[in-house]
Amino acid sequence: MLTNRIGCLVFVCLMLSCDALKNNKFKRKVDIRTNNLVNKTSDSKNLTENGRGFLYPAGLFSLGKVLNFFPVGDERECKPSTFTIAGAGICLNPYDCRQRDGKASGDCAHGLGVCCVFEVSCGATVQNNLTYFMSPRFPELWSGDENCTIHIERTHAGIMQLRIDFLHFTIGQPNRTTGACDEDVMVLGEGDSNFTLCGQNHGQHVYYNLPSTVESREAGELPNIKSTPLVIRMRGSDMPRIWLMRLAQMPLAHSSPHNCLQYHIDNNGTIKTFNFASNGRHLASQEYRACVRRNLGFCSVRYTPCDSRSFRIGPDPNPGAASNSGSDPAVGSTEPTMPVNDSEEEEGSGAEPQIIDSSSTRPGIVSRIWGYIWGSSQRSWHWSPYLQHQDVLHYYGYGPAGFGRRRCTDRITIPCENEYFLPSPSWSMGVCDPHRCGSSLCAGSSGSDCLVESSVTPFAVSVHFGPPTPKQNPDLNLGACLRYQQLPCET
Repeated sequence: MLTNRIGCLVFVCLMLSCDALKNNKFKRKVDIRTNNLVNKTSDSKNLTENGRGFLYPAGLFSLGKVLNFFPVGDERECKPSTFTIAGAGICLNPYDCRQRDGKASGDCAHGLGVCCVFEVSCGATVQNNLTYFMSPRFPELWSGDENCTIHIERTHAGIMQLRIDFLHFTIGQPNRTTGACDEDVMVLGEGDSNFTLCGQNHGQHVYYNLPSTVESREAGELPNIKSTPLVIRMRGSDMPRIWLMRLAQMPLAHSSPHNCLQYHIDNNGTIKTFNFASNGRHLASQEYRACVRRNLGFCSVRYTPCDSRSFRIGPDPNPGAASNSGSDPAVGSTEPTMPVNDSEEEEGSGAEPQIIDSSSTRPGIVSRIWGYIWGSSQRSWHWSPYLQHQDVLHYYGYGPAGFGRRRCTDRITIPCENEYFLPSPSWSMGVCDPHRCGSSLCAGSSGSDCLVESSVTPFAVSVHFGPPTPKQNPDLNLGACLRYQQLPCET
């Protein structure tokens, strides 16, 4: 082994010596016609400038060529040094960047690599950890009526999810009456696990589980992981559209928790339902969770409305109480509704909360708590507080809006396991209602006094919007915008 190393070292030394002698040797020759000595030092200089030899720029062992193939690490994110539409790139060696059809924008890894930016549009295939997908002719508005499709392939087997940040996203609005995306629509994935979106959603993000199934192949072909399509379907050419999405492939260590479509990691932030806008309408057929990572030193979270009109999920169940609380005048508006048969489950988008007639005798404290926990004698004895987030256990709301069984098929759910016995404003024992709908996050209180705190982990807001059903007043179905703040354990 030692002999082989000594041999290699001697070979390298000989090559260096020969290369130096070859380029620095002072040559003399006699000119036959003039008998003058011609100094060939200039020829040696030209050899050096032209890069002949082993270690010069054009040589076999050129330092630049070696570095072009030199690995620069684990493809970390980098910041482009020149103007690009993409706000970030991947640190690669120049050769890999060219092979992947990327665009070099500055150096990285102490000059060993380049910040490679990937920008794609319709018809492309995404095969990188970080790619920016833009509308045709971005940043100009686009009014085409053809579909725009890309395919996303996992870079390696360790990739679990795809995170999409909607830096810009404006396509056609949903049906203002039903909430269905029946014109323009973005569809991510296939089958029952697909995710649909339309309207205005800049600033939103989603985590999508990439499939791990293998495509069918012919005999002799290598197995290939099935790609994930992302399709934006257009209907009509009179609608200006624009989008810019940041597609990042996430390994398991950076994925969102189970069943979390959105995952917020900051101590403070904002949670919005999709297509939340002043002229928007919440989308129908939405069933997901927006989770908040519990950071070190924090034990609970507080939710407050973004403003006085930032919670509109159906009409107010008690217009009188809302109007007396000094809230927005629109809160007290109602719309005609059909009578509810309490023996059947209601379906539909924007269904109005129903309250049992409060003229009946109010049950006692023990009966109310017992009824909340067990509901009826037919319920299972294996009770868990987490059942309150599922349709298995219907909730029983108490407070200024009345008591009795309230059903909201369009609602958000905030866990409140530790708030079962909070007193109500009427100084009687009350039970926390995790399901919230209507025109106020807090029934009977103004926006400035409204807050909901929870220590149930994982911190999450569940969104339950039913299938498309006509509603006469879209302004009462805008959706929700909530600000969250993680609270230190000392408080």
